[in-house]
Amino acid sequence: MKICITAQGPALDSPFEHHFARAPYFIFYDTKTGKKDAVRNGFIVSDSGLGRNAVELLKQNGLEAVITGDIGENAKSLLDGVGIRIYRFEGEGTIRKVLDEVNIT
Repeated sequence: MKICITAQGPALDSPFEHHFARAPYFIFYDTKTGKKDAVRNGFIVSDSGLGRNAVELLKQNGLEAVITGDIGENAKSLLDGVGIRIYRFEGEGTIRKVLDEVNIT
């Protein structure tokens, strides 16, 4: 499954970022192959449309799920509308820790 994890940096050892649309990086991770791509979130400099733009980016890249902490109602509704599942992570730690602790089904 291709998933997205919100991150503060581009590596698996980067800290997890709790804010969906304002995350500095999106880590795209394939749970079957272990392949990772880091995408810098260029939308965070914008004052509007953050959630919409972030959801469109995930949709265009074929992501099936996102792991994040806080997510606005607009972004949640848009993700639901395009069939991208949302997994919440409330803890702290690295992207690697998040991948170990969140049960993606």
